[in-house]
Amino acid sequence: MKDALDPERVFALVVGIESYRVSQRWSLPGPAKDADRVADWLTGTAGVPQTNVHVLMSPLDQDRAGAHQPATYEHVSRLLFDELPKCDGDLLWIYWAGHGYVDPKDQLLLPCSNATAQHTRHLNLSAALRWWRSTNVPAGRFRRVVAVSDACRIEARRGSTLKFGTDEPEAGDIDADRRHFVLLAARPGQAAKNDPERQTGQFTNTLLNHLADLSVEKSVENLVGIARAVQMDFQLMKASGEAWQEPEFVIERGWDGSSLFGDCWAEKTDEAGAGPMDAAELDQGAWTELGSLFPEGPLPAYTYDAYRWAFEVTGCAVPPGEVLPADHLLDIVRDLNGRQGTQHSLPLALPFVRYLATRAAEAGASWAANAETWVDSTRKRLRAAPIPAPPDRAAEKPALHVRLWSDDGIRYWTRMWLYQKAFESLWESGEPLELDAVRVALIEQLTARRTHAPSRVEFHVPYELLEEPFEAWQIPWRGNRTKRLGCTYEVVLRCPDERQGLAESPWHRKWAWLKAQGGQHPQAMREVCDGDVSDQLGSLLQESDPPVVVLAEVGDSMIMDTLDAVLDGGVPIAVWRRPADLQEEAAETIRTALAVDAGAFEVRTLPGRLRSAQIKRRSLALMWDDPWRLPERQTLR
Repeated sequence: MKDALDPERVFALVVGIESYRVSQRWSLPGPAKDADRVADWLTGTAGVPQTNVHVLMSPLDQDRAGAHQPATYEHVSRLLFDELPKCDGDLLWIYWAGHGYVDPKDQLLLPCSNATAQHTRHLNLSAALRWWRSTNVPAGRFRRVVAVSDACRIEARRGSTLKFGTDEPEAGDIDADRRHFVLLAARPGQAAKNDPERQTGQFTNTLLNHLADLSVEKSVENLVGIARAVQMDFQLMKASGEAWQEPEFVIERGWDGSSLFGDCWAEKTDEAGAGPMDAAELDQGAWTELGSLFPEGPLPAYTYDAYRWAFEVTGCAVPPGEVLPADHLLDIVRDLNGRQGTQHSLPLALPFVRYLATRAAEAGASWAANAETWVDSTRKRLRAAPIPAPPDRAAEKPALHVRLWSDDGIRYWTRMWLYQKAFESLWESGEPLELDAVRVALIEQLTARRTHAPSRVEFHVPYELLEEPFEAWQIPWRGNRTKRLGCTYEVVLRCPDERQGLAESPWHRKWAWLKAQGGQHPQAMREVCDGDVSDQLGSLLQESDPPVVVLAEVGDSMIMDTLDAVLDGGVPIAVWRRPADLQEEAAETIRTALAVDAGAFEVRTLPGRLRSAQIKRRSLALMWDDPWRLPERQTLR
């Protein structure tokens, strides 16, 4: 800033919200204390008169509020759009700590303390700043605005029960000479970390460390340097596992009118220095070619992995929720085309399609080569940045497959394979065997592979053998000791013979959906209780792509009826208790025993989680029926 900034002509709105009407679960210890600390800095070292600093506070401890008014929508609107614009000031400083969301336009929505689920009253900070850049503010006043928000930037549509509406102040004509600097605790899609024990936001605490000894004039002059220092602190904390968010500052022009681009003071130029680069988007030619490129049918495997990688490779935060934005590839590309990472010259759609094409080529899909050609030609035409090669797929652990089938329900024909990239036939019985003889033959195969031992044993069994506790089979260990099979290996049961004919289609459909979602989705798992078990349960489970996992929280007498419904519904994965479950275990939910939190989790970790539960002597069984891993009818994917 060319002219000295007089602290007497600086005004501030400081908001800290810990308690919300919408729900006690929204309680957030820390923002009120942070608001106090910011106000103390403004009226202390910064030199701003106390009468110029307006504090709204809704603390969990009402005694902390003192004389401060609560941070309701009415008080925020009165101060921000009525009283403060009438003040004779040069700079407005806005600070807000609390919960935050972003709408589809990446506008920051900050719920007020009196927000409810039915009417989520909020400040649209983006709209408010447009208002303050307009002719609504009297000419000559508040040529500069600094806005700081210590709030999450979670997508509003993830809060499905909230109704934000359109509480937006109407801006007048934009005054291009006004300058705004916005410093945010996180990038879109990221949560802002709060320390409830110290009652402070990690972002606010870091920022105040850099502001502590500065006057308001020095702080405003050096905001870009301060913001970059905060970003560097978070990079170091993130590298050491202490932070996950990435603070961001948003500016259009510097205090002196110099051009800005994103987080930089100078315009970005292309690699040849020819001129400024715009954030690239797909052109009409790309869309025309793309329309006939993608295959019909369900989403390809690893679609979510491709979606996630597109954000990661362009330096952008992955949208929260671990879900795809749409059910069709073209719609997903449209979603990506409306977003941009920090590599502004690379449309997110290009790495997305490249990842899909790479995986499709590995599976021998016919459309893979055309997709690669589309990516290359589109990138060159748009002069987009080079796209790195997608990461290699994680190697699949070797597994020993044991198939049992019977003529009389007493003895079982047995065959064993080893799977590692392909099936290798190991052994088959010359006659039907009793189960104990199968156990001995299994031990022989495991012993023969001590140096390259499989990590998993998969039993392909007829329906009646789902009651056999294979995971509890004893195998020889050190000396004369034995150990439960499920404590040493991941043990899963499979029932592919029950999924033939018309029952095969929903089984394949659900598994394909799981793979397309990257193996995780908030709706992937469903808990079934005794009251849910009925003749219609199978049809209900089959109705849509999810669920793909059933946790059978049912009594012993209902277990087989539940598994029957699982097979009817095409659900490939199920977990249930063995009848031998100890009484104290029965009081613990299956979800707790497997250490599975609510929301999305990586379904592929279930076999490992079950093994951990076995080690803790939890008597659980897992059906893991992968239709793409069948010894005699496996499909290359």
